[in-house]
Amino acid sequence: MAVRHEVENLTRRGNIFYWRPRVPAAFTHCQPGSRLSLSLHCSDHKKAQIIGRKLNTRLAELKTHSKEAMSKQQLQKPFEHERDKELERLDDINMMARRNGRGGDVVEMELDLEAGWACQLVAKFGSRVELTLEAGCAGLTYLLNKDVPQTHVDAIRANYRAELAIARSPGFEDGIRRLIYNFEIDDTVANRQRAMPKVFEGRAAALLDITERHELVDKGQSEFTGSGRALAPTTEVKAADPRPQGSDPAPTPRAAEPQTASALTAAPKDPVTACLDLAPRSAARKQATSNASDAEQRVVAVSDFEQECDKLIANMGKEWTAETARDAKALVRMFQFVLAEHGVKHSGQIEQYHIGLLRKHFNDIPIDWGRSSRMRVMSAPELRAKGQEMRRAAEASGTKPKVGLAAATIRKHLGNLSHFLKHLKGHGFEIESWTFEGIRPRKPKAGDIRQQQYKPKPQDIVPIFSSPIYCGSRDHLRGKRRQPGRYVFHDSLYFLPILFTYLGPRRREFAGLHVNDIAKDDDGYVILLRTNSIRRLKTTQSQRLLPLPDELVRLGFIDYVQAIRRLGYEALFPDLFSDKTDNDPGNRFYDTFVPVMQGALGEKMWGRAIHALRHGMADTLKQAGVPTEVIDDISGRLSEGSETNTRYTNPAGLPLMRDALKHYPVITSDIERKPLQLLPWIENKQPPPWAREGKK
Repeated sequence: MAVRHEVENLTRRGNIFYWRPRVPAAFTHCQPGSRLSLSLHCSDHKKAQIIGRKLNTRLAELKTHSKEAMSKQQLQKPFEHERDKELERLDDINMMARRNGRGGDVVEMELDLEAGWACQLVAKFGSRVELTLEAGCAGLTYLLNKDVPQTHVDAIRANYRAELAIARSPGFEDGIRRLIYNFEIDDTVANRQRAMPKVFEGRAAALLDITERHELVDKGQSEFTGSGRALAPTTEVKAADPRPQGSDPAPTPRAAEPQTASALTAAPKDPVTACLDLAPRSAARKQATSNASDAEQRVVAVSDFEQECDKLIANMGKEWTAETARDAKALVRMFQFVLAEHGVKHSGQIEQYHIGLLRKHFNDIPIDWGRSSRMRVMSAPELRAKGQEMRRAAEASGTKPKVGLAAATIRKHLGNLSHFLKHLKGHGFEIESWTFEGIRPRKPKAGDIRQQQYKPKPQDIVPIFSSPIYCGSRDHLRGKRRQPGRYVFHDSLYFLPILFTYLGPRRREFAGLHVNDIAKDDDGYVILLRTNSIRRLKTTQSQRLLPLPDELVRLGFIDYVQAIRRLGYEALFPDLFSDKTDNDPGNRFYDTFVPVMQGALGEKMWGRAIHALRHGMADTLKQAGVPTEVIDDISGRLSEGSETNTRYTNPAGLPLMRDALKHYPVITSDIERKPLQLLPWIENKQPPPWAREGKK
């Protein structure tokens, strides 16, 4: 057992002292939450304290002292990278425009120039300043000095606001971190601030370089490069004053990242309409205007999707749990990455093709991407590259690669995507009609579903109740709790497995019980499953009254409830809750109990270990002749297909439930009742030893 000795990060194992600090978050190349472990090779207490203090001081210096600033040569790397990447994307857009017969359209060129000058403004003035581009604005003065036509300032302003929103978003900073990491540049605040304008300079350089990309365009038709564009061949238009060609279409030190179409822009209206233009419209023309009345249809920028998802979550209110909201936001973030990868800037450009790309993306990413903080910030190409890397490693080792989301997970994500797209459409944003036919995995057939989950019989579960948890463990700490000894502690690890076995609830339903959720009626003790201050319930039918198994009463559960209440706890199982984070008590119980099951069952361990107990209880009652409607009422499900069961009758009452539960055999009779003994840190009302710092 490691013991702390006054000095921070200093522990002793046996006779030897170790220095075990947590790696600071500033060291971005290390996994979050990782620790160093350094043996000091000494057993003298005073000497170890001296060495430990020196090491702590050195660690603080490494954490706080700024690193070397990037050189001009290093600054050039992100500029060239972003410029080249944007040029490739613009070439693809230009190829599609030519395919649609718009290769020589001056509007396509002006869209690039407007976006390019917007990027140049962000690069020159930074993201902390918001330019109005009105009279007296330094940004407007800069544009006019560069001979940018006044008539295009409104469109540049709309693009500028969208680019500024991108520059201020957390996702953009994550992209900067990845970029400078790839070029082996120190990740410091100063270096990120230096790289940001270079990214926008590179983007501007690519957008303003129109010489080859728009070689078919008659430059004289544009106010940017000529003497004013003729609106229509049959319309007489007064020529504008010729301007000097000072827009500098290919500035030398400018930067690159994808052009961002504004959140609300629209194609400029011609003053006089001379003829109908029946040529197909490119997606790139679906821009915005700050005046909503001038827009054919409102659009929302891809960069604003997360904010729109927050609005959707607020609209759903209590219909969505925190987990559902988190899954929806993760899906929207992933969709953003895929759309950005293919140059989609706003909702009006989303096509059915892009939804298909997202479906294909699901097949190529690691299964556990959502659990890794490092993977969650990866772009779509980086995630797929990680998946390929895992496939190659699995092939080399002869194992199955953990790549490609499961069919049920994909169905869930596509359902959340449907919710999000309907939300955008319902709020008036332009969204093309979409379908999930052909890409949604089929729902498993009833026969297949029955075989998906193992249903343990009572005799399969019995070995769990012979583990050290019930017979005596070495100590109260997690590792020693699984080792034989003389201590029996009463907590969630002792009582919940018995409750799960006899009543088959959902994991979080019982892990989040309140001390006031245990009551008594004329026939015995009951459990009130209801929404409380700790957790919500999954569905309306999840609210129910359940009889407390007699075995729990025999083993001292009521004494435990009264002891926890006297100590002032609200949670019935406070050992599952952290004082530092808003953790899920069900997940905490899973982490502690599954190793106990593994030790007790060995090779007979089944998949989805705790949830299988729910299936096992239901199957045992059914085989004993209990009606399925009563089993569903005990489990908190709603039996469908019968009008009588769903509309005309209430759930089974407590007497009927008690009679039904008698058909489950008593498999805990060998557990000897021990005097009540709480965990020491629960009894002393101390913070849990396993808690880690995090967001509260």
